[in-house]
Amino acid sequence: MIKKQSTTDKTNGKKRSVSISFWIIIIVVVLTAVYFRVNPKWKAAELTIEYAGRFYQVQSLVPEGKTLETRIIPPEGYERVPMKDGSFGEYLRKYPLLPDDIKIPAYDGTTISSTDVAAVFDISLGTDGYQQCADSVIRLYSDYFYEKGEFDKISFLFSNGDECSYNKWRKGMRMLVFADFSCEIPFGLPNKSEQQYRNYLKQVMRYAGTLSLQKESEVISADDLCVGDIICNDTHVVMIVDEAINENGEKCYLIGQSFIPSVCFHILTHTEGTVTSPWYTQEQLEKDTFVIGSFPFEKNDIRRWKEGF
Repeated sequence: MIKKQSTTDKTNGKKRSVSISFWIIIIVVVLTAVYFRVNPKWKAAELTIEYAGRFYQVQSLVPEGKTLETRIIPPEGYERVPMKDGSFGEYLRKYPLLPDDIKIPAYDGTTISSTDVAAVFDISLGTDGYQQCADSVIRLYSDYFYEKGEFDKISFLFSNGDECSYNKWRKGMRMLVFADFSCEIPFGLPNKSEQQYRNYLKQVMRYAGTLSLQKESEVISADDLCVGDIICNDTHVVMIVDEAINENGEKCYLIGQSFIPSVCFHILTHTEGTVTSPWYTQEQLEKDTFVIGSFPFEKNDIRRWKEGF
């Protein structure tokens, strides 16, 4: 009887040990999966530079210019609107450009031909292809604040409305997302490196988009447009990157975008009659409906992100 009890105890003990080991393995696997899910790794893609051979003349272009302000000059009768030192407008005007007359580099090493591109930003792309239309706007906003050291302003909503803050991210907090659910968890180490900043942006780009940009912006009128404002609907977003004005107070704007697949942010052109220009007039953007690139918009799509710039 004593021997049977001892055997039974040993058997039960082995079962408990196996059960405990099984659940330990399950927990380790789950925690490992969660760790990798909330700690993405950004890696820069290798971009291909391929000349396009532009077959039409774009007004206001200076091919030798290395930055936005030196590559695209204002149309006749207009002057650039003054920008304060350190402003977002100055940041964009001094943004380096890739060579003139190239196809748009894509994240996978390919290039895309387009007849409505005036200039292409020299901006990196991740290998995963997340930096699409809304993501490119988020990237430029975020990089501007990052370079200024204003980390508290680097914070974006996911499409479900939850906020992802870089200040918390760099202290080790992470965002766990499943479908429309997301929550903040302490699943990283404090890290202030640029690589970790890029990792943060990759996570934002996974779960943000045009819907989240709409949630953190407000509709404004066309005559209130300025640099940093966006034109955004459910499917696409473009951004005002520069503005000029004439002696009558009439404005015109440079507008930039990315799209699917992920490509370098670029400045668009439009054609009126026989004239192709990168400058969109205030009159064009005041219409009830208008087209930028190949995307239709309405006047209520003109928006200002947060408090604007």
